[in-house]
Amino acid sequence: MIELLPSKLENELRLLLSPREKVFVKLRGTFSEGLVCTSTRVIILKSGFMTGQLFGTNTFQLPYSQVTGVRVRFNLFTGYFEISAGGMQNTDKNFWDNDKQFSPARAPNCVCINGRGNASKFQRACGLILNWNNRSSN
Repeated sequence: MIELLPSKLENELRLLLSPREKVFVKLRGTFSEGLVCTSTRVIILKSGFMTGQLFGTNTFQLPYSQVTGVRVRFNLFTGYFEISAGGMQNTDKNFWDNDKQFSPARAPNCVCINGRGNASKFQRACGLILNWNNRSSN
């Protein structure tokens, strides 16, 4: 599951990756967002107006050992992927909300999704992340 991200995010990802780090999952979100699962961590990248990053990028990184949960919330046509860590208080989000507290586009630990096919890809990524987390904690 490797998809091409917007060029700004691809450039940022190149700077973040260590020489021996391998990318296993790279999925594009609805807006200028991306979910990346590497051999060591989960990365969420964002840029653009809809994500609140007009002039730069936002990067959320989490080692697998610190992941406490992942989920996909999907309605009829839209939804979001969300990753959790200890100490993070998650709130239900609304795809169309502009409030920073309730907008998955603006939340650093979420990626917006549209379409059932994309929701399925992100759901498979959830399973991989949880499986990797269980492997790294043993």
